[in-house]
Amino acid sequence: MKERPDINDTLCGEGLNAVRARHDRASKFKPKINGQSHASTAKAEHAAMPAKLALTSAEFVAGFTPPDYLVEGLLQRRFLYSITASTGTGKTAIALLLAALVSQGSKLGKLEVAKGRVLYFAGENPDDVRMRWLAEMQQFALTPDDMDVYFVPGVFKFSEIGQRIHDEMATHELALVVVDTSAAYFETDDENSNTQAGTHARRLRQLVQLEGGPTVLVCCHPVKHASDDNLLPRGGGAFLAEVDGNLICRKNDTAVELHWLGKFRGPDFAPLSFLLKTVTHERLKDTKGRLIPTVVAQILTEEGLRDLTARTRDDEDRVLLSIGENPKLTQRERARELGWLMRNGDPYQMRVKRSEATLEVGKLIAKARDGWEVTERGKKELKRLAKVPVSNAA
Repeated sequence: MKERPDINDTLCGEGLNAVRARHDRASKFKPKINGQSHASTAKAEHAAMPAKLALTSAEFVAGFTPPDYLVEGLLQRRFLYSITASTGTGKTAIALLLAALVSQGSKLGKLEVAKGRVLYFAGENPDDVRMRWLAEMQQFALTPDDMDVYFVPGVFKFSEIGQRIHDEMATHELALVVVDTSAAYFETDDENSNTQAGTHARRLRQLVQLEGGPTVLVCCHPVKHASDDNLLPRGGGAFLAEVDGNLICRKNDTAVELHWLGKFRGPDFAPLSFLLKTVTHERLKDTKGRLIPTVVAQILTEEGLRDLTARTRDDEDRVLLSIGENPKLTQRERARELGWLMRNGDPYQMRVKRSEATLEVGKLIAKARDGWEVTERGKKELKRLAKVPVSNAA
């Protein structure tokens, strides 16, 4: 076969018309894309182009679409959000609370919440979600039949079930979709690949196209040992670039704070505080009939947060006074001495442990060979407390 001259030689020797003719002849033999030739595809793309590309100022602003909020001033419909938090910090508990609030159209603190149907993908731990959901309904004094929430238990590939989900939800307008968690539905092999992370995020974004134009909330893990100022979704940065906002959960001494980090499209909002409550439910029992505790989230008002902060401070004061009197007590012994008992009568040693941890961070106490010792700073605080009555509440 005779070798064809380089395209630049054709241009120099035969002119521009020869180059155009060569291109036209070659286009006849280009492979098809999705069953269509390049020419057909280009024609379709041209037809899809707007009739007018350059818009006047008035024409441009006429295309403004007002924000449609699911949660007033916080979460918008047809937006994709991540909620990133370390394990045990409350992201699933808060996601389930939000699902219940949307189902009932109940307020999130002072924020209005639009009522609507919810779809929850329980991929990471469906049994844990079942337990939490039973407990959540108990907080609302409702039954499963009262909740307009659908669950998809188990791990699937969205690339394979996407159309089926669209079909099953075609007659169910959705207000909220929760994906728990991003990692459970990641289809490829390298979370740190920007290409794969971006593809994964765009696949999740397609959920906003479900009937009703729902808000999509994706629970994400941060990198290992992430600090509170590094709570970004684990993996390639293309994931964060694709979402509309990254909500985060930070746990402090009294509550869990919900705010945002890294990216948030929309007006800023004041952090929201939640209390993580350990609860039981009559249906949550092991094979021996013993109650199984689980955790739910509860929104805290400003007044509730102040009360909780005061109670926490009171606990710390009482533990400091107890250590000052007897530094060698174990946590169980100290809990019993303070009258802190659980419902079954066992000492509530976790309550002591939390206070001790805070006092240690504040350098009021320090580890000793056989217990604790009060530091110089702690001794000054004990003198102050001697002048201030401490609550005797259990």
